[in-house]
Amino acid sequence: MSAFLCQFDMKQCPSLNNRDRISELPDALLLQILSLLPTTKDAVATSVLSKRWRYLCKMTPNLKFCYHGTRDLKRFSDNVCSYLLSHQAPVLQSLHLEIHFEYRSTLDIGVLLGIAFGLGVRELKLQAYSCNEPYRFPTSLYKCGTLETLKLGPNVLVDVPFPGLQKMTLV
Repeated sequence: MSAFLCQFDMKQCPSLNNRDRISELPDALLLQILSLLPTTKDAVATSVLSKRWRYLCKMTPNLKFCYHGTRDLKRFSDNVCSYLLSHQAPVLQSLHLEIHFEYRSTLDIGVLLGIAFGLGVRELKLQAYSCNEPYRFPTSLYKCGTLETLKLGPNVLVDVPFPGLQKMTLV
């Protein structure tokens, strides 16, 4: 009879009422779940769930940042730089940057990419949309030895392949 009551009246079973079962999952599974969220901003929002989740988002191996001209571009750039610099995963498996910006913007995508390459990024998906000109991939970053997969949007120009690159596609 008590099992029946628990199904319908949580007040009868207080031990089940406040139990946080998600936080009991192993870190590897939680990181996989966080990596499946649409953007890194969504993963960061989970940090308020509990003390255990506070820094878990900094360990996610897959990151996605999007800028669509709705906020301050400098603030976006600063936030992405700060997040990348504080990233703690042993490997940055993938980084997806989708940026829609004005031609005369102050955003230096090369700085963001340089930080990601310093973290040993393995897969990069770069979509940079400008009103006037295509985005030219910085030649100083062509020596990244960890990059295996490069996915480029239609407005991104790249001159030379990377040494360890195994796959390059247009998205």
